[in-house]
Amino acid sequence: MFREIFLDGSPIPVGLTAGNLVHGLRVDGGTSGSLEDQGRRVFEAMARSIGAASGTLDNVAHVSLFFAEPRPGVTALNPLWVATFPKDDDRPTYKFMTAPLGPGCLVHLEYFAVLGARRRVLAVPGVAHTNPIPLGVAIGDYLFSSRILPYDPATGAPGSDAPSQARLVFANAAALLRAGGMSWRDVVQGRAFLADSADADLVKAPWAQAAGAAAPLRLETYVGAPALRIMLELFAQAGGAT
Repeated sequence: MFREIFLDGSPIPVGLTAGNLVHGLRVDGGTSGSLEDQGRRVFEAMARSIGAASGTLDNVAHVSLFFAEPRPGVTALNPLWVATFPKDDDRPTYKFMTAPLGPGCLVHLEYFAVLGARRRVLAVPGVAHTNPIPLGVAIGDYLFSSRILPYDPATGAPGSDAPSQARLVFANAAALLRAGGMSWRDVVQGRAFLADSADADLVKAPWAQAAGAAAPLRLETYVGAPALRIMLELFAQAGGAT
């Protein structure tokens, strides 16, 4: 059964709980001040939101940041992210996207947390983000990834073309699942980020073979680092979807 989470007397819920899983929804930091001002308030609101669900920031597993403007927002908020989660080996995953926000709103976030559980950071040697986030987190019965990178673990460099990047990103996803004690049969859903939508078939077929038809895959095009043509994000639950 779902339970709604409310803050500050607002009739609009900022989250939902289902069992021990919490999904924070459209948490924002108001509409005044700079991006840094709103970023500070949005992380404070996240802490109050998970508190209203009887949890703490230690239970947060994955955060999605939505910016009114593209990538510079990440650079501005990374220091606040590190202040909120100061330990290099104990941070949630995150992803960032540009989205149409309301007037004056420069950033909002959504998050997943698991009550009564503590996150464990997962890594794949040779495959790491430059931003202060892990490649994945295992927490309770769940595994959340950040964007899994198309890097060759032997060189730390991305594949030279889209087909090689597709092969690498699926190999790295499999390695991440193993690090979390899971396999492709535990994957519930995923999202592929493509620099060129023409590369969609490079991920749809291997996803169907690895995760199966019961695990939906959402395709997104993005403007990002030119060398990264294909990335993958996944969510898994021990035993698969229930």
